[in-house]
Amino acid sequence: MEDQAVHASRDALEAWAGPLPRYYRQFLFDHPAGFSGDSVLLYEIGSVIERNECYETKKYCPGHITIGDDSGGSAIVVSLQDEAGSVFLVGHGYMSPDGFEPIASSFQDWLGQGCPLPD
Repeated sequence: MEDQAVHASRDALEAWAGPLPRYYRQFLFDHPAGFSGDSVLLYEIGSVIERNECYETKKYCPGHITIGDDSGGSAIVVSLQDEAGSVFLVGHGYMSPDGFEPIASSFQDWLGQGCPLPD
């Protein structure tokens, strides 16, 4: 039953945001409760739409989705425009691609490295 709920949530997210990068999509299935590291919080599947609506990501960062935060005032966003899912850090107060700080060229690589953030 849990797998059905995860699929439904993921399908709702893709209906809202558009197609997700493959590895981020798989992450949501493998980690529906999210992920919390030393300084990274990747949102659980049920709160991704809510967080994106709160931060108005579609309006201010078209083609991207907020997937987490650094527990210090910045959002972690992933590109919906490339299959690899490039990852960026941006201040919650300046949700604009002009303020993006590149973290990784691929969500899969970033996750595999333990979700490091820039110094």
